[in-house]
Amino acid sequence: MDGMRIRYLLISFVLSLPAAQAQQRAQYSQYMLNPLVLNPAVSGLEDFIDLKAGYRNQWAGWQGAPKTFYLTAHGALNKADRTSTLPVRDPYGRPYQRSRVFPSQPAAPSHHGVGATLLRDETGPSSRTSLQVSYALHLPLTNRIKVATGVSMGFTQHTLDFDLLHVLEPNDPVIQQGKLNTFVPELNAGVLLYDPNFYVGFSASQLFFKKLDYGQTGTSDYEWLGRLYNHYFLTAGYRFELDPDWALVPSVLVKSVRPLSLSFDINAKISYQDRIWMGLSYRHQDAIVGLIGFNVNYKLNIGYSYDFTQSSVRTVSRGTHEIVVGLMFNNRQRLVCPRIF
Repeated sequence: MDGMRIRYLLISFVLSLPAAQAQQRAQYSQYMLNPLVLNPAVSGLEDFIDLKAGYRNQWAGWQGAPKTFYLTAHGALNKADRTSTLPVRDPYGRPYQRSRVFPSQPAAPSHHGVGATLLRDETGPSSRTSLQVSYALHLPLTNRIKVATGVSMGFTQHTLDFDLLHVLEPNDPVIQQGKLNTFVPELNAGVLLYDPNFYVGFSASQLFFKKLDYGQTGTSDYEWLGRLYNHYFLTAGYRFELDPDWALVPSVLVKSVRPLSLSFDINAKISYQDRIWMGLSYRHQDAIVGLIGFNVNYKLNIGYSYDFTQSSVRTVSRGTHEIVVGLMFNNRQRLVCPRIF
């Protein structure tokens, strides 16, 4: 067995998981609950410190399928506390549970936001561990609408574990033993336009477009194993108040990354008294997703989703599970439901 045979084995693995490998970034069914994983401009959006932990087990039952764990936190700096300017009750007579802005109120001043993301993503013999910090500036356009621009920077460790590869001749001396590691810098940027009822965001990640080098020098035999591609995300959503108790929130996510064709998610969730919500999502040529969540109180919220796989992967997969747990610290207004997301 020679180097070409090793390449054949690795290429076979990559082709067996086209979506996971070509997209490179982790996929999320509940991105609308934690948009910081897609757009650094979200940093500091809320009036509290937003801490979230998520776990995604994609294509359960398929050995080597993607598994993702992340921990994010973000909050605002020097953001004006507008609690005293809000009416005690909303137009429906309910006590306020969300931050609101009224036409008679002056525009809120600009503010800053900071955040951090820790992520671990595994797919077969390959994995990546990423640590990033983010910053955003939120500027008022009107008394209701703000625009935020943000960046995140950090580094990612990419690992290829040859011990997890199944080969015909494992004792062949040509085969690399153990793990190959490489560190790469990360740069992501985004913009977000929002008010209390809608948002539109655009972001780009992996802006350092480069080839991975798993060797000791730039001439490594394993340099061909990976190339990082730019990823682009467009998100939008709107909140419709159906009556004093019910609200409908449709949203959309459009993703672009070469060499894949353009893909999109269409979602809709309905909430009752901002406490319980459920929804459906359609991911183009991939899955139908069921979602459910609970805003337990002004400190804790939980979301769960299950992907009913529609692609050819369904013959070997038992679907995808994803859970997100959120904690809200220093929530002075005791908001049960985050303002937009």
